[in-house]
Amino acid sequence: MKCPYCGAENVEAVKRWEMPKMGYRVTHYRCKHCGGLFNHYVGKGREFVLRVRPRRIQGG
Repeated sequence: MKCPYCGAENVEAVKRWEMPKMGYRVTHYRCKHCGGLFNHYVGKGREFVLRVRPRRIQGG
């Protein structure tokens, strides 16, 4: 899994849950490089990533 913010592969799964009515399994990730948060959805023959919170900006 790559971070959609910075492209780093150093991400960690924080939480997983099911959305049975929608038919998706969701994994919430945090990038160890930039701190960005995003969700990875899998189900219904599809998979996609939604950004949750942008990366932290240093000195801002």
